[in-house]
Amino acid sequence: MKMLSMLIGLLAATPALAAAPHISDGMLVDEHGMTLYVFDGRGSPDAKSCEGDCDRNFPPALAAPGDKPSGALTLTAAPHGGSQWAFKGKPLYRGLMDKKPGDHAGDGLNEVWHSVRLR
Repeated sequence: MKMLSMLIGLLAATPALAAAPHISDGMLVDEHGMTLYVFDGRGSPDAKSCEGDCDRNFPPALAAPGDKPSGALTLTAAPHGGSQWAFKGKPLYRGLMDKKPGDHAGDGLNEVWHSVRLR
């Protein structure tokens, strides 16, 4: 039972492969309508900019094998292998703090996380 609980926890923390990002209400979102973010800080996201564990709080928006770039949406190497969606060359991330479509609680966090607005 303990092993099953650990496995479920590991799977829940692993970012799922997803359909291509799209625009909803002027913002770039994932297949569930959840806001996608870019990191505008120097270097790579770190514990300070992510409010702790980056892989948990801002998991990469992973692309499924066979996904193809289109326009400003491109693919880049994901931190732990595979491909990650990017917008105009900036990797895209999900925000764990968002609970429902349309939320954008990570927008402006530590002055380095920003939702992608296309209005």
